[in-house]
Amino acid sequence: MLHRTIGETLRGRVVTYVAGSAALLVFVGALAALDVEQSAPDAKILTFGDALWWAITTITTVGYGDMYPVTPIGRLVASALMMSGIAVLGVVTASIASWLVQRVEESTEAAAESVEEPLRAELAGLATEIAALRRQVAELKDRPSL
Repeated sequence: MLHRTIGETLRGRVVTYVAGSAALLVFVGALAALDVEQSAPDAKILTFGDALWWAITTITTVGYGDMYPVTPIGRLVASALMMSGIAVLGVVTASIASWLVQRVEESTEAAAESVEEPLRAELAGLATEIAALRRQVAELKDRPSL
């Protein structure tokens, strides 16, 4: 019981930390890209709104291609956001898979318990019947033969 509670709490914390980290990465990535891109020639990212949109599409690995960095540092920021996006997606996928596995285990345990109870009752009945048969065999052995 304690293990399940800790597991659910840990999973909830991980999701919260990942969501907070992703939001912070988007904000910092947008600021960094805007800082290096807005003064570059042929820049596509000129406002904070553009930078925020670019950072969101980059970290979610969508990348529409409407905005992209043209400076080497901007591309480095983009690479970091892409890797972060893949990591965030992996953590979210792992959390969902962990939750599904836990639910399947719980339903399997419940099904096993519902099957085990009738089997235990039947085994107890068979044990009682075997004991009665042994007593009858013992009584027959003790009888004098005719």
